[in-house]
Amino acid sequence: MTIYNVSIPDNKDSFFREFLELIGAKYEKKQDTFELSDEQKKILDNQDDFALSDYEDNDSFVAELKKEYGI
Repeated sequence: MTIYNVSIPDNKDSFFREFLELIGAKYEKKQDTFELSDEQKKILDNQDDFALSDYEDNDSFVAELKKEYGI
């Protein structure tokens, strides 16, 4: 069996599905676009209050963990 990963324009979707059914192909439709809910958008908008200086540098954090756990 051969497996393909293809992207089909929205206006050709029904034709493509009919073609797949005609040739007896097994397929799974995956939608790669999504929309955030209003609640999720509000959460992201509220994150503007954080300053980059509030966050620890990744390298120093990893070094601290290694020191603490003797890795």
